[in-house]
Amino acid sequence: MRIYQGDTYTFACTVPATAGTVTTAPLITIFAASTLTPVVTSQAMPIVPGSERLYLYRWMAPTTAAEDDYIAIVSYVASSLTVAGLFLEKVHVGDVRITAAVALDATGAKDATVAKDATVAHQTDIAGINPATNATIQGILTKVTALPADPASNTVVSTLVPLITDVRDYSLGTWSIDKTQTPNVMSIFRVNGTLLATFQVFENATTAYRQVP
Repeated sequence: MRIYQGDTYTFACTVPATAGTVTTAPLITIFAASTLTPVVTSQAMPIVPGSERLYLYRWMAPTTAAEDDYIAIVSYVASSLTVAGLFLEKVHVGDVRITAAVALDATGAKDATVAKDATVAHQTDIAGINPATNATIQGILTKVTALPADPASNTVVSTLVPLITDVRDYSLGTWSIDKTQTPNVMSIFRVNGTLLATFQVFENATTAYRQVP
């Protein structure tokens, strides 16, 4: 799970029925994985009203929190079980590789380059640009003008389509040899059952071959 500085995340803990009656509700501790420094220590997890064993804790990641994995562990006491420091969940806070749209709204990304309004172009910034004299625009125009007028015409594509269809039908269609005719006639049918081509078939004791009639 990934959240950002200033976001709120809800940790949930379910005490198993086999643990028996809960005598000490779960306490949650959250610490940074890289430093093992606690940011939350033994805070009570309130039970969800109407539930028997579901406890929640809402944690707001500090706006000053370093980008890191944050580990949550719980401890509780029940009539048949005592739990101390049981792993609950890992949450990653922050991300330096976020899009501009996210960075503009993320509390922890206010100083990121993508979030600085001064680094992006506005309509007012480009309103005074003259395409006829702007070197960048003219450079693009030169390259576009140099492109072939018809780099991939429909005529060429239309010529290739029947050839490709013939290859497909030749490979996947049905072949049959009519041995009632002399010489024998081989017929190759398209996938849809129509005739694609016919050949005469000749053979002797050592060789068999076909040829166009």
